[in-house]
Amino acid sequence: MVWSVLRLALLALGATVCISGGVLYGLFPRIIKAKIDEYLVLDNGTSTFENWKNIPVPIYVKFFIFNITNPLDVMNEGAKPVVKEIGPYTFKQTRKKEIVGWDEKQGTIQYKDVKTYVFQPDLSIGTQEEMVYVVNAPLLGIAKIATERISRIIQPLFMPILSSLLKHYKEELIIKRMVQQILFHGYEVRLLKDLSRLVQPFVKLPHLLPNNTFGLFYGKNDTTSGVFSVFTGIGDSSKFTVVNTWKNKKFLPYWGSKYCNMINGTDGGQFPPHVDKKDVLYVFSTDLCRSLYLEYEREVNILGIKAYRFTTPAKLFANPRTNPDNQCFCKDDKKCLHAGAIDLTTCKNGAPVVASAPHFYQGSKEYIEGVVGLNPVKEQHQTFLDIEPMTGLVLNARKRIQLSLNVKRTPPIESLQKINDVLIPIAWLSESASLDEQKATLFKQQVQSPMKIGMASTLAATIVGAVWTVIFVLAFFYFKKIKFITTGWSKEQLCTPRKEEQEMQTGISNKGLEPE
Repeated sequence: MVWSVLRLALLALGATVCISGGVLYGLFPRIIKAKIDEYLVLDNGTSTFENWKNIPVPIYVKFFIFNITNPLDVMNEGAKPVVKEIGPYTFKQTRKKEIVGWDEKQGTIQYKDVKTYVFQPDLSIGTQEEMVYVVNAPLLGIAKIATERISRIIQPLFMPILSSLLKHYKEELIIKRMVQQILFHGYEVRLLKDLSRLVQPFVKLPHLLPNNTFGLFYGKNDTTSGVFSVFTGIGDSSKFTVVNTWKNKKFLPYWGSKYCNMINGTDGGQFPPHVDKKDVLYVFSTDLCRSLYLEYEREVNILGIKAYRFTTPAKLFANPRTNPDNQCFCKDDKKCLHAGAIDLTTCKNGAPVVASAPHFYQGSKEYIEGVVGLNPVKEQHQTFLDIEPMTGLVLNARKRIQLSLNVKRTPPIESLQKINDVLIPIAWLSESASLDEQKATLFKQQVQSPMKIGMASTLAATIVGAVWTVIFVLAFFYFKKIKFITTGWSKEQLCTPRKEEQEMQTGISNKGLEPE
């Protein structure tokens, strides 16, 4: 009796372990998801908030300059520009978010993202004092304003005066400057003071350059690009770090429609958790004055952590004829750029600045072949983000952007009379951030290991419970069969005839004894 009860109890225990393990195995991903949603919020005092506010991963920005090696031929004969890429000139970038305020009702936090750049000589090739030949960006900006904003009636009078002024200040199409002047230090454009007085009767000039000084990144060291408002993720993990407003605006003022002016996505340093391969990830870029998007390309392994690589597709910068979604980024169909280039004129104070991937990767052949010395290579010039799918954490990133100038032949201006229409690149940059071994180990200990242990434990419980149950069921029937055999066919029964046989034998014997 005791043994029977014990066997039933053990059988019930095995079945319970099996069922419980199976249920937990099915529910464990949901439990992990809930824990991640609980952990990934911007809340004062949490490690998530501190890592978001002060990015622990080192960020390096490499600048490459396109040195024009045939400046006289380009200016005097209209020859095709020949460029030689020099660099990199590497800077360490530090990002610090200065908190401005919180809005608990909207679930947002407001901050200024301060970026600081420090030159790294040991990671650079060459010095910032090197001299290079580049396109004169201020000259092209002035020419564009003069031809597009000044009345054609006044232009015959104005253009000779402008040409004379340009000659006086020796402003030519291609100029020689130091690398540091092209990048952060900048150089003064003395012409602008006189130009403002000259054109004031004809047209109101926009504020072209701060302090009349030009540099691709002049005024951007140890500064902020404005106040951001992002969602904290509290109560809705799908909005975690997604930009709500920039400079108190939900839409940009630069483009031709509400669609193109939408502010979508995060700043690219973090994404909401639970990233799927089918997702389209949006990033808001203040440098490019618009939101970009990335699509899944393939799985990668970053220091033992599985990640999804998302890249910018070719259609992102396609011509509006190829991708109608890009139509609102081009106000004039006749002036739309070809594939692979973004016209930033409207958000760069009228300067004919064009953004693209380095060496016009994924761009039109016309741009690649318009300048000698370009060689687009996917591995070197592609922008990508490697994202851990459960947490949305960016493990490895390369943001690559090239800045070029849209050079147009302008007969009224002497220095632009012989040049052919062409996009001439000035520089490109590669902003990189990668998880190191120490932080990868910490991530695996805090995120991957608990999940693996939990999944393995629940799976093991399911298997052990199932095996336990099967064994006891088989044992039950086995012992039942043995009992049946041993009780139904005992030794005495095997050696003694059955009752029917005895009766038959007795009947036969009795019959044989009866008299006939």
